[in-house]
Amino acid sequence: LSNYITALGYDSEDDTNYQKFWINNDNKCHIIGKDILRFHAVYWPIMLMSLNIPIDFTLYVHGWILTKEGKMSKSRGNAVYPMDLVNRYGVDPVRYYLAKELPLGNDGLFSWDRFVERYNTDLVNDLGNLLSRSVSMVNKYNDGVIVKPVGHITAFDADLEKAISDAISANINSFSNFELQSGIIAVNNLVSRANKYIDETMPWALAKDESKKAELNSVLYHLVEVLRVAAHLYDPVIPDASKKVLNALGVENFVQTDELVFGYDYTNKVASSLEPLFKRVKLEEELAYYESLKQPVVKEIEFEKKEQITIDDFAKTNLIVGEILECKKHANAEKLLVSQVKMGSVTRQVVSGIAAYYKPEELVGKKVIVVENLKPVKIRGVESFGMLLCASNEDKLELIEIKNIPSGAVIR
Repeated sequence: LSNYITALGYDSEDDTNYQKFWINNDNKCHIIGKDILRFHAVYWPIMLMSLNIPIDFTLYVHGWILTKEGKMSKSRGNAVYPMDLVNRYGVDPVRYYLAKELPLGNDGLFSWDRFVERYNTDLVNDLGNLLSRSVSMVNKYNDGVIVKPVGHITAFDADLEKAISDAISANINSFSNFELQSGIIAVNNLVSRANKYIDETMPWALAKDESKKAELNSVLYHLVEVLRVAAHLYDPVIPDASKKVLNALGVENFVQTDELVFGYDYTNKVASSLEPLFKRVKLEEELAYYESLKQPVVKEIEFEKKEQITIDDFAKTNLIVGEILECKKHANAEKLLVSQVKMGSVTRQVVSGIAAYYKPEELVGKKVIVVENLKPVKIRGVESFGMLLCASNEDKLELIEIKNIPSGAVIR
């Protein structure tokens, strides 16, 4: 915890950064997960109080990412690994979903169908389609040139400009208060408004009438401006896509968000051709991909509980390391193997019901654990002087093997 201040130079010869960023900064904040809230809300303030350092920071606490089945768990088989998402969709869509769908302060839900829905709707349909349509129309109707209008030319220009201004203000205010979800929604609303603006103004119809050239230029300019503003506002969440949008518009540099206003002077042509900003995916295929990633569910075993014993009871069992020298099938039983097991200076014959799991030649040379003092019995006519220890679960069985201890050693 003390790294927060020592990294800034606290109690060092040069504490310039400590004075600047901690003492004289009224906007200090810690962004943490709720499972470490106690350390930051209790222990850390106590430490600062003991050092007479002002406690004037804000804690922003995010919850857990859950699935429909609850907490993610390997044993439940419902864990979602970020790199599986990134490798398939890229970083931007993953960042977008986490920021948009998981509001700060609460637990959030991740589901593949919801992820695909947001990806196709918000990123492919709304943003990606707006970029593709706008750039295509500027190239088709204006040879790639963006003409800045003077004043409001169409009946819908003023309303769209207000939507741009409102989106900038709402986004800045939301991000300043760490309300990422609200900030993103403000940009989404602007993009949706621009798509509606296309339907209202019908630039394809304006292009057929030479007398409507000024209106067409105004519509194209307003669409490009929405995209430029949206790229800036989306940048903290989908930075790669935002840069591609600006490149497509011929805009070379980002500006500070608080300097972002309607009315940019475009000096470059838009891109002559575009790759899709985001490629549409099919829900059925993505759910099938998700199923292929699922890890086998580890079933918790309910073992049989028996009467408790004392250490003296356990000491009555003589467990010895034995090396299997020979092994063959029982002459009168398919499920039995007959092994000659060396335990130090003594070799015993042991009959075991493990023929369904091991071939005789596989056992020769293995060092196993033998219950040496088990009362001898005849099994299908063959005498057995001990028992080999195994672990079993449903249809699986494994001999318990010893690697580096010699035969004859006692298991304690």
